Amino acid sequence: MSLLLSAFEINGPNLTSQGLWAHPEQESSRYTDLAHWTGLARLLEDGGFDLLFLADSPGYPVLDGAVPDVTFEQAVEMPTNDPLLLVPAMAAVTDRLGFAVTASTTFEGPYPNARRFATLDHLTGGRIGWNVVTTSSPVVSDLHGRDALPPHDVRYDVADEHLELSYRLFEGSWEDGAVLADKAARRYADPRRVHEVHHEGRWFSSHGYFKVEPSPQRTPVIFQAGASDRGREFAATHAEVVFLQGRDAASLHRQVRDVHARAAAHGRAPGSVRTLAGLSVVLGRDRAHARARLEEYLSWVDPEAARAYYAAMTGIDLTALDPAGSFSDLRTEGGRTQVERYRGETVARATADFLRFGMREFVLAGSAVDVADDLQALVERTGVDGVNLTPFVVPGSYREFCEQVVPELRRRGLVDGPDGRAAGSTLREKIFGAGRARLPADHPAARFRPAHEEQP
Repeated sequence: MSLLLSAFEINGPNLTSQGLWAHPEQESSRYTDLAHWTGLARLLEDGGFDLLFLADSPGYPVLDGAVPDVTFEQAVEMPTNDPLLLVPAMAAVTDRLGFAVTASTTFEGPYPNARRFATLDHLTGGRIGWNVVTTSSPVVSDLHGRDALPPHDVRYDVADEHLELSYRLFEGSWEDGAVLADKAARRYADPRRVHEVHHEGRWFSSHGYFKVEPSPQRTPVIFQAGASDRGREFAATHAEVVFLQGRDAASLHRQVRDVHARAAAHGRAPGSVRTLAGLSVVLGRDRAHARARLEEYLSWVDPEAARAYYAAMTGIDLTALDPAGSFSDLRTEGGRTQVERYRGETVARATADFLRFGMREFVLAGSAVDVADDLQALVERTGVDGVNLTPFVVPGSYREFCEQVVPELRRRGLVDGPDGRAAGSTLREKIFGAGRARLPADHPAARFRPAHEEQP
């Protein structure tokens, strides 16, 4: 199956390398300009990408009880706009590109969230995915007027129930064939084939009809990125695409095997979950030239901004830790992905790495052939299904990858040619193959379908 190509973006000036917003080649400060996003969508589709992944965080950095000035000076998670609103415009100028958008199960109500995603599934012709997050920033509770953020594992319990109710809405309210749209008979829908949803749980309650008729995929493609043990169990239960945090081939291989083993333990068939690893690429005439370009990009990173960024994600102030201490001893009720990636490292080494690279995982530098060689070796050694390309500058990093690396990957048979990405197919079909627009029978969502409906 073809290597999945995903582009990683946020609806704001900064992605992961804090300070790069000011680079002369960087156009991310145009994030409020719709033409910036429609142009990027066309570039990615024409360049062979399968999807654009839009991260989102409603929180921002807090250090020692205050928001540091560097948050505003270097645009550290501040400001950011709603990513969902970008999708219809980008879908209107593309035919094949998919979109995965982040939404929180802790702060988004299941009913309005399901209604938005089902609407987007209609408007995109089935090209929408939902990146499920539980939200780790305590400040978000204050912003929403809520009680304190629940503990880490409890947030995943909430997420399990959120998805159960979402599946009832997506899969169980409208039967296939309920929509007639029969003008002659003046009947839009058959009321006998539209059912009330009744859910009374620990965290959520919903009773009544889902107002959105069945969309091409019904349930959007489920993405997830939790690295903790509880997060991996959640992914094995629900996710169709999992973002992994490997920093070398061996650790990535272990994570790929772990995801597949856990999914199998939940009764899901082989191939039900596909995996993506983060990748950044800097191209040059040769490796030395590309590495020089990489160092120039990294010279723009602001260490204080990077420290604030880490605190926003994890709740941990790196400068408050003993440099000689071990990251293996750290515990947090915040996000754990960027803690788990440094297990076994000293605080000093982990801090130095994050202040240099941020969330970047695999960073490849060289000619297009060098990068294709390295990426092919990584895929063969780990079994990972694709990459989530994290740019240094936008749109330049994407353009170089599309123009130089993608053709080399095609020559090797690693990604489809332009004709292999058929217009009109859903995102789920792009990921799993033609004819698989709906979730399979072994996914937990299937049990909420009407009993008499045929399972995909």
